[in-house]
Amino acid sequence: MSDARAVLLAVLIEAASQDQDRMRNAVSQLQQWEITPQFHATLQDIFYDKTLDTNVRWQAIIYLKNGIDKYWRKTAKNGIAPEEKAAIRSRLLTALDEEQKPLATQNGVLTAKIARFDFPTEWPELLTTLLHIIQTSAANESDPRSRLILQRSLYTLHLVVKGLISKTLAAGRRQFAQVAPELFSNLSAIYQRYMDAFLASITSSMNIEHMSACLETSLLALKCLRRVIVHGFTDVHLAEGPRAFLALALNHLQQFVAFKENIPDSCSFLQSSVEAHIKLFGKFYLDFMESHPRQFILTPSASRVLGYYWKLLSENGEAGISHAPTTLIQGMLLIKKTLKDPQFILNDKDPEPVVVQCRHIIENEFMTPETTAKLAEILITKYMRLTEDDMDQWDSDPEGWALEEEADSWRYQLRPCAEKVFMDLLSSHRTQLSPLLVQLAGTTATMTDVFLKDSIYTAIGLGSHELYNAVDFDGWLAGQLTQEVQNADPSNRIIRRRIAWMIGRWVNVNISKTSRPTVYGMLLHLMRAEEPLAVRLAAAMNQKVCIDDWDFEASSFAPFLEASVHALRQLMGEVEEADSRMKILSAMSMIVERMDEHIAPFAQQIIELLPPLWDAAGDQNLLQSAILVIMTKLVESLKSQSLGLHALVMPLIRMSVDPSQPAHVYLMEDGLELWLATLKSAQQATEELLSLAPAAVTLLSQGMDNMKMLLKILNSYMLLAPAATMQRIQEPLLQSLTAFVGELKPEATMAVMHFMDAMAVTCPLVADTANSNHHSSSGTLMMGDAYRRSGLLRKLVQTILAKKEPNVVMTQYLSFMARLAVDNAEYLGAALMEIGQQFGQSNLKAVFYDFWLEKFDNISHPKYRKLHAMGLTAFMQTTDPTILENLPRLVAIWGDVLNEVSESGDGDALVYWRQDGADDDGDDVGGSATLGENGEVIEEIAETLRRRELLRRDLVHTTNLATYIKKAIQHYGTLNGGPEAFQQQWLVKVDPLMLESLHPFLANA
Repeated sequence: MSDARAVLLAVLIEAASQDQDRMRNAVSQLQQWEITPQFHATLQDIFYDKTLDTNVRWQAIIYLKNGIDKYWRKTAKNGIAPEEKAAIRSRLLTALDEEQKPLATQNGVLTAKIARFDFPTEWPELLTTLLHIIQTSAANESDPRSRLILQRSLYTLHLVVKGLISKTLAAGRRQFAQVAPELFSNLSAIYQRYMDAFLASITSSMNIEHMSACLETSLLALKCLRRVIVHGFTDVHLAEGPRAFLALALNHLQQFVAFKENIPDSCSFLQSSVEAHIKLFGKFYLDFMESHPRQFILTPSASRVLGYYWKLLSENGEAGISHAPTTLIQGMLLIKKTLKDPQFILNDKDPEPVVVQCRHIIENEFMTPETTAKLAEILITKYMRLTEDDMDQWDSDPEGWALEEEADSWRYQLRPCAEKVFMDLLSSHRTQLSPLLVQLAGTTATMTDVFLKDSIYTAIGLGSHELYNAVDFDGWLAGQLTQEVQNADPSNRIIRRRIAWMIGRWVNVNISKTSRPTVYGMLLHLMRAEEPLAVRLAAAMNQKVCIDDWDFEASSFAPFLEASVHALRQLMGEVEEADSRMKILSAMSMIVERMDEHIAPFAQQIIELLPPLWDAAGDQNLLQSAILVIMTKLVESLKSQSLGLHALVMPLIRMSVDPSQPAHVYLMEDGLELWLATLKSAQQATEELLSLAPAAVTLLSQGMDNMKMLLKILNSYMLLAPAATMQRIQEPLLQSLTAFVGELKPEATMAVMHFMDAMAVTCPLVADTANSNHHSSSGTLMMGDAYRRSGLLRKLVQTILAKKEPNVVMTQYLSFMARLAVDNAEYLGAALMEIGQQFGQSNLKAVFYDFWLEKFDNISHPKYRKLHAMGLTAFMQTTDPTILENLPRLVAIWGDVLNEVSESGDGDALVYWRQDGADDDGDDVGGSATLGENGEVIEEIAETLRRRELLRRDLVHTTNLATYIKKAIQHYGTLNGGPEAFQQQWLVKVDPLMLESLHPFLANA
């Protein structure tokens, strides 16, 4: 062992070297030794050797910690042996006298990691041992080493408890709950001893060093208590000790807040320690409220806690009093939870007594009508106001300030947090507060305090859903707000920006259609180059909100379209941040999407922006993604005119779906969407578009992440140019499909079989050379041989006869076989004979046909019932008695299908056009043209026309079933000795009543 230790130590010294080559070689060697027995125990031994250099010990603990992550789990490959684990565990708590804090911290992290894996099954004594160390060291606090051990053990306990409460296994939680009372008893005693010592030192003028030491220990004890109380007790409000501690913590919080104001600036460590306690008290109350809201309210001191934070909020800023933003935010979050927590909602039909009790406490001891009104007032007048600091930030970095305003950081910033609290306050006290807000709105017309006016407008915007019937927003918009938008005074800029924001909050609530042009004009006015950048950005973002509204009408926005595109282009040229560019692109994308073909005259203006943006994006993948999205929208909107975009689109598609490109991880999904849109809009298959097809098959074979989208893309290729596509991808495509059969979940299998159905229709077994859609250089496209060579048919038959797939999947497999039978029953019969020989099953055809008939009743869609009926009918065109003996079952199926649907003379029916889950591609393929909102005919996407045309050529739509059956019966007779012989040998076995029921259908065929 000593030799191994010496060798490992030498390599660790090299790993700590500043020489890059030496360090690299050492790291490589350490990685090779990771799975060697006793490697991690030896690392621990080196780490605990205090005679070694700190850097070497640091390397040892880091490699040990990383090794625990990789090899400690029981299921880990090359995992650490149980004996070595036991040796490591046994020494973890012997190094709590480590003087160097960074190393002690890492040892604590290591202990917590192992505890999370092994407590309580492999390490049941952990908490009791750690508690014993805490008790022993606390009892001998006069000894410097004992004080050090106490602090290290408290910190370790804090990390261990933090890790344990994140576990979901019941055994660990039960064990933790069992030891929690003893932990609480000892921790609270240590906390109170050191807290009392600190508070006594304030009045006795003890030295700062002693005060700081007391605070450091009390803070560690409080960190442990915070989680022990919240997560270790099931009924905190009934447990005497924790319940008393809540009141004690409040007293200490009040004392610390008062003391903090008197700490000299020179005592920075003392100040930070006091602030850390204040913050931790708030975290404790918030954790309690988050985890046990009802228990918190039912605790006797809860009203005092809420009342104290309310006092801090109400007095902040008055008479020179200023509290830390974090403390005020914690107070707001506590109040927010009392206002709108699901556990405080009363069920009118069967109210829970505990909820009734909580509501009574909240409404009578804290949120009284007076408190509610006062809270609304101080939120609006103090905390939701912009400040001079905001204006300074606006002036110095308008773009950054505007982005920060849009950020979702309300838990960490005072003003956004106040806005969230206000929303919940108004929602829960709408009746009381709505008149107040309406009154405030009425005072704004003559108000000179722009900051207060902005705050009131913010409140009205935030409360749009609650004020729906209380505020005549249309009237306000047409009068006062229109005038204020026209007020170009620089001091009015925050009001102009707020009006743009407020429109966005109200447009989905109560802005009438007749007012929409006014809104569009106001926002466009605020997007002018003369406006400050922050105002223009707000106008652009909220114009997007208006366009994305359910009641949006393209005709009312059309007069503003050109100017909006121009304004957004100009704005794009002035912003510098990637986030701003993404937001502007998102606004443009929404315009393109909602205006659809009306964007065509202005599309070039947008397109010209994109190449420079892409080049400037560099590795900003989110910006690149936004560019792909707007390109997709443009292609979809321009439809047949999108051919001109191919030169720009093709390189983007190639790059975004190329697995060798690092960015493909972020761009793949949007790149595939663009690819699909380009295929759908294409009027014809260009060589460049066809050259992309192999990439789709490659991606399909590499994983399941984007399988459904890739199948849609390949489906589009089949509709666009089946023969040309198959020439490029036939062999690898069929190999991939073969690999999928029988291996996927039902939903994925449905997507695969939907594609295979389209493939069977667009690429028949032997192509019709008269049909240009199937034309190839050889004149025919022999798919039949390809199905055999690839093993696809063999895998399908094998999976079908294994009878392990659910019925919904089995019928999809059989639908593909039905396509083949209708296309060429002789081919399918021969293929089954060949497969039967391979399986050593001479009667495979009969077995397959019997199972097919058996599954017919599991088919529900009329179109596919007809397809299967035609396939079964075609397959019976044989002299094989094992097939023909099923004629009575087939006749029963004919009767069912013919009676279900009344077909036209050419065999079509409306019900056949109804999509089901298997073939729903999102496109409307109905027979009528698409009309716009004013009744004008809208150009349909090219693929919709192709799909509709394909369905019109589909034999299911073009073959009258009765005629098909009649001809088949005649052919049966021809094959089997003539009509009379067929009648005597086979038809005689059919129920005469069944044959009689078919007569009306066949007679008219």
